Amino acid sequence: MKVTENIDLIDNTMCNVYVLKVNGKIIQIDAGMKGSAKKIIDYYNEKNIKPDMVLITHYHLDHIGGLKIIQEKYNPEIYANKIEIPVIEGKTPMGRPKSLGARIMFAMVKPTPVQGIKPFEDFKIENIKIIETPGHTPGSTSILVEKEQAIFIGDVASNVNGNLQIIEKYTIDMATARASLEKIKSLSPITVLPGHGQPLKL
Repeated sequence: MKVTENIDLIDNTMCNVYVLKVNGKIIQIDAGMKGSAKKIIDYYNEKNIKPDMVLITHYHLDHIGGLKIIQEKYNPEIYANKIEIPVIEGKTPMGRPKSLGARIMFAMVKPTPVQGIKPFEDFKIENIKIIETPGHTPGSTSILVEKEQAIFIGDVASNVNGNLQIIEKYTIDMATARASLEKIKSLSPITVLPGHGQPLKL
């Protein structure tokens, strides 16, 4: 699905996986579940392109489950918030969401650890800003693309019936998450690209 001239949303992945074309680079946002990797690879094959970079908004399984496969297939540079890199690399456990069901699910299904991840401090692309938007996870991060007037927000909030809504059962700190959502809303007018639900304009 084409969101803008330079942003695609890969269809039918567990979480939204976006592909951004900017400054001659192909940048993938998040990596879906392990089962999403084939759909991501099919997208790249169809377009005859490959990702130069993958940016991870946060460490939850539905956003990093396919990351190892994408890394092995394309060897892109991978960036994430520095406080979440140890979780993605399998060195420390992820934080505990409030919901018992969510905690059980995260305990039962583990992503394959991925090594060689760089902190967002090392990411330097003109017209792209890294914005810390914690709350959903400790290091939840949003990616603002100024030229597109668009922001990738991961799971800071989801599009629920046309409204940005925080999904409490998967969120570690609701008060911090609300402050992060207000930070995103303050950027209006902007196109918001959530991890779940369709893109929407604020």
